[in-house]
Amino acid sequence: MTTPTTVLFVDDDRDFLESKRVYLEARGYRVITAESPDAALALLETETPAIIFLDLMMEHVDDGFRLGYRIGKDERLGHIPLVMLSGVAAETGTRFDGEAGGLREWSRLARFLDKPVTGKQVLAVIEELAGDTTSAGEPAVV
Repeated sequence: MTTPTTVLFVDDDRDFLESKRVYLEARGYRVITAESPDAALALLETETPAIIFLDLMMEHVDDGFRLGYRIGKDERLGHIPLVMLSGVAAETGTRFDGEAGGLREWSRLARFLDKPVTGKQVLAVIEELAGDTTSAGEPAVV
């Protein structure tokens, strides 16, 4: 039996975390979640996910970038693809991605996705960046 690919979501929106967990676990992934950067760092002491999704704004407006920077410079974790998620475009009408070039490099982001983001979008990014085809898009048979 193959070990499922582990995906970490860091977001202070519990409903978002739960919806992505349910969607991905049904497709054979192991999903771990953290509601803050500190909780994520504690998890990462014992976990090495294949990919990490970070919310841009949690307690502070730049929490996602700061966490990405810390993960990226860690010798054990720096190879893990980081994907930033943000609702800035939905709230302001301005896409943050194009303006964030320097911040993307500084925080070592592989991708930037605007919220709302669907399970299918997340799955496509996992398959592309983590090189994983666990689900082939279909729910796992239980």
